[in-house]
Amino acid sequence: MLETAVIPCGGLGTRLHPITRWLPKEMLPVALRPILHWTLDEAADAGLLRAIVVTNPHKPILEAVARAYTGPLELEFVPQEHPRGLGDAFLRVRDQVGGSPFVALLPDNLFQGPNPTEAVLGTYRRTGLATVLLAEISREEAALKGATGRARVERVADGSLRVVDIADKGKGRFDTAGQAAAVTPIGRIVFPGGILDEFEEVGRGIPAGVELDDGPVMQRLARRGALAGVVCQARFFDVGVPEGYRDAVASFPARP
Repeated sequence: MLETAVIPCGGLGTRLHPITRWLPKEMLPVALRPILHWTLDEAADAGLLRAIVVTNPHKPILEAVARAYTGPLELEFVPQEHPRGLGDAFLRVRDQVGGSPFVALLPDNLFQGPNPTEAVLGTYRRTGLATVLLAEISREEAALKGATGRARVERVADGSLRVVDIADKGKGRFDTAGQAAAVTPIGRIVFPGGILDEFEEVGRGIPAGVELDDGPVMQRLARRGALAGVVCQARFFDVGVPEGYRDAVASFPARP
């Protein structure tokens, strides 16, 4: 049974400096609530029962604020001593997830509308494949989004989407490569059981000091036809970049 969310919060939030030198980006307020609480709400509303928050020991306030969350999730905390990439964050929770599937929710992706975690879970349950949320980003919106890899997708006989290729991530902001719009994977991913073995294998092949990202593993899945996609129906805010955070603050009404 898939019941676990993994929420990586070990990064340093460098794209939001200087404020994130003192306050973790997951604690930044949107509508008077920390961003992390919005992510926990999304996981709970999608029917998940447990959230493993990967923390940075140098950000003790993060765990304190997470423990103040009053929703129905069972919370666990696992440290990532150094910010060595998303893939490394997932490997930190190996003992907690074992060989079971889990949903990765990146807290710097915020949504307004239909629950995207529920959407990726539904596609995973229908296909049995790793499933990633996809966003179509227009040229005009690209400046509000961080750099992610453009994806190539195909529709298969059962009507679902397969991600067949993912470009390497760029730097700065999303690049539509001159097109009016482009599709990209964003921060809601269902990983099947055993995926951490693949992260370890990829990690053994990268040079010392290089971060272990999630991108190379998703590229592997895509190229062997093992990655499903679902198009996001909610409005997507990348609150990990200043422009996206500003847009979210302006768009969410304040609530106690």
